[in-house]
Amino acid sequence: MKKIVLLIAILTIGKSAFTQQAQPAYKASLDSLKIFIDLSEKEAILNRLVKAHPNDNFDQYRAKLAENFVIAKNSAKALHYFNQIEQTARIMYVETVATGIMTYDLKAAETLVGQELNNPKNAKEERLFLLQLYSQVADKMGDHNKAFAAIKECYEQAARKSAGLTAQYYYLMSKTGRYQEALPELEKAVLLGLADDDFKNELKKAYINVHPGKDSNAYLATLTKQFDDKYKAEIAAKMITEQAPEFKVKDINGKEVSLSDFKGKTIVLDFWATWCGPCKKSLPAMQMMVNKYKNDPTVKFLFIHTWETVPNPKPDAVNYLLTHNLDLPLYMDTKDPVTKKNPAVSSFGVSGIPAKFIIDGNGKIRFKELGLLWPNEVAVRQLSAMIEMSR
Repeated sequence: MKKIVLLIAILTIGKSAFTQQAQPAYKASLDSLKIFIDLSEKEAILNRLVKAHPNDNFDQYRAKLAENFVIAKNSAKALHYFNQIEQTARIMYVETVATGIMTYDLKAAETLVGQELNNPKNAKEERLFLLQLYSQVADKMGDHNKAFAAIKECYEQAARKSAGLTAQYYYLMSKTGRYQEALPELEKAVLLGLADDDFKNELKKAYINVHPGKDSNAYLATLTKQFDDKYKAEIAAKMITEQAPEFKVKDINGKEVSLSDFKGKTIVLDFWATWCGPCKKSLPAMQMMVNKYKNDPTVKFLFIHTWETVPNPKPDAVNYLLTHNLDLPLYMDTKDPVTKKNPAVSSFGVSGIPAKFIIDGNGKIRFKELGLLWPNEVAVRQLSAMIEMSR
């Protein structure tokens, strides 16, 4: 039994040497990553486990390998391990694998989502999710009719038509040339803050087709200003003034930092954990935030791993960031052996993660944000506004 546990630990985290060598550099290229996490070795470990214990379920490790091969841009291997997962469990992993493959191999992504649409084990809600995902793949492939057909089926069968689903439906409708019908709904989506650059470009295209000769840039600018004015007022209404606790956390090299170390700076605390799905889903947006403020010495980010479920959480956290190409300032809030509590997160009174706090240069909490901010563009816009108002 001990041997099985050890092999699974290696398969999940990587070699023990990985932790010691990877931490100082922290950010690793794919070539460096291969030194620390050898995929062929992980394959061999999994194959030995399956052969020795054919009746056990190793779906989560197959999913991990599929994800690793997505990062390595090996779609054939990624699909190979994904297809070994039990049909009833695939829905849990399909989005991560498909969206990853979508960035470099659209045909493979279409194959993956298409086969899952035909999976008889999926419930109605799961099929609707897959239809929405398939519409995104088809849109990126330039097949707008196929994309709209998928989102149309999803939209018509959905019991609750969310603002995001509605925006995607009319966005893809516009791409099929139905500008007159789509334009009013595209406008609503902009005013709700749901429009990224592609969406705004489609809005301008629809506007020009419905109103030939009129200035689409001026039209979009007017809508954007309406949204910005309303949005800033809504963000300002959430602003608070509370003294932040004098928390202490350690970086991955063991250096302790506290609130007083950031006097005069605006800091963003993000409490997260590797077991927390919404936390992990929010990290790409947070990477966008770090990139946006990387040249601003007055703004600092602390990504604080907390509420660990393993005895030594640091290798797990470092491994997750490395394997997902995330260059985020990582800090550890590990459990106190006496109180059995994670001191930093406890000092903020957090009851759930992800939890974000924006603290001004005087040590005052100005904003609290609990739960997942989504999609990424919305998260970046909201957090950016909070930072600017906290200066």
